[in-house]
Amino acid sequence: MEIEAIIFDLDGVIFDSEILHKIAWEKVFATRGIFLNQQDYEKGIGISDRDFLKILAEQKKVPEEIDNLISEKKRCLLEISYQAKLIDGIENFIKELHRDFKLAVASNSDRDFVLNLIENAQIKSFFSAIMGFQDISKPKPDPEIYLKCARALGAAANQCVVIEDSPAGIKAAKSAGMKCIAFSTNLEKDRLQEADLILEKPDVERVKRFFEFFK
Repeated sequence: MEIEAIIFDLDGVIFDSEILHKIAWEKVFATRGIFLNQQDYEKGIGISDRDFLKILAEQKKVPEEIDNLISEKKRCLLEISYQAKLIDGIENFIKELHRDFKLAVASNSDRDFVLNLIENAQIKSFFSAIMGFQDISKPKPDPEIYLKCARALGAAANQCVVIEDSPAGIKAAKSAGMKCIAFSTNLEKDRLQEADLILEKPDVERVKRFFEFFK
């Protein structure tokens, strides 16, 4: 079935913003004398803050005051959101695809943060639907957010392609019955092998050639 819609993850796909999540967490954890390594932070890529903290709490690396930690992190993240930079080439990539496809954003991140970044970058008009953590009951790797986006766009799941950068996001897309393109922005390609196509950077021509298989 021909592709009608493209659903973008936010962090690591549209914005080089995973580092901002790390900075915000570091500030929150530092007030409690907690210092984590890079491998710990990589566990949070693509999953919700709550799921990330549950992993760390089970490992006894953070206290089980999850709601307080999330609230503090949200405040810190919004304070530094102005530092977010668009992924190189993504703005033209979005503009080109917008000519032929319906576009949406589906992120595990807080909706206020998502909207803040998109509005500041002046790209909101390209997206027919924008969803964040508050719009769902089950975050990625559950497929809920992608299925909800497809309904908002008026497209069947098999008419949608998702662009992701994490194993959890790829799993969500595939579980929703959608094709998935992965950007190797933050993780090595061997972590993204379940995707149908892996790109090192936004490439409209390669994406359109990929879509030809579904006509």
